[in-house]
Amino acid sequence: MGWTPPQNAAARYHRGWTGAGRSEMIRHLVIAVDPFEELSSLAYGAAASITEIMAATSAHITLIVDDQFCDLVNVGELDPDQVTFPVNQFYPLDSFPAAAERLLSHRGYLSTDTLAVVTEYIAQHPRVVPASFMGVPIVAGGRVYGELFLTRAKNEPGFTSEDLELAIDLATVLGGRIPAVVAMEDEAADRA
Repeated sequence: MGWTPPQNAAARYHRGWTGAGRSEMIRHLVIAVDPFEELSSLAYGAAASITEIMAATSAHITLIVDDQFCDLVNVGELDPDQVTFPVNQFYPLDSFPAAAERLLSHRGYLSTDTLAVVTEYIAQHPRVVPASFMGVPIVAGGRVYGELFLTRAKNEPGFTSEDLELAIDLATVLGGRIPAVVAMEDEAADRA
């Protein structure tokens, strides 16, 4: 029997991220992302599943392409100016140097941390800053492919260090699928 989302509000945010429950959540994501053979659908499927697993208000996946961030997908409750699949939303890594440094060193962050990445995000965010947020690197084979960014609204409990640890595991599941999906897309493009 697989993992199912909690049915009541108390259980939704306090799941005990250890043991069999944690393994089932990770297994749930592995199964959810396994069938995808293109990057945008993989990112969407992963973001939707992670939003559910983490009881997040929204999930955002940003890739690191050369020396730029590239917004790939936004899922959940979005601001009116946000779209699910942004087109050509690139910005240089050095426009968010603290975030780039934190992610490229394989570390995540919480909105409650007293880190430069949090200060940088709050100062540069063009919209109302979410009540609680976190960012974790998407890693595979030692390479950082991007960032998984999660939010919660003010009427929801803030993310904790336990949540951050689970988000890192979930982002690693996503990262593990990216090289195979990119290879499939490259093969398809070569045949075309």
